[in-house]
Amino acid sequence: MVYMGFPSRQDLDAIRDRYRSVSSRAIDDLVARRRAGAADAELVSLLRQPDWGGLSDEQAEQLVTELPR
Repeated sequence: MVYMGFPSRQDLDAIRDRYRSVSSRAIDDLVARRRAGAADAELVSLLRQPDWGGLSDEQAEQLVTELPR
């Protein structure tokens, strides 16, 4: 999914449904960081931390590709 502009709540809910271990707050924070120019590697690193979802590298990279730019 590639977003042009800010994603709808429905778009973010779809991401949350696929990655249940990642909180809504974390998804919102990741979107804000991405919009502020955070590098993908930084976002992946956050998602690997237990309090951000504890995702594997592959899962974290996939989630980051789904975030709006």
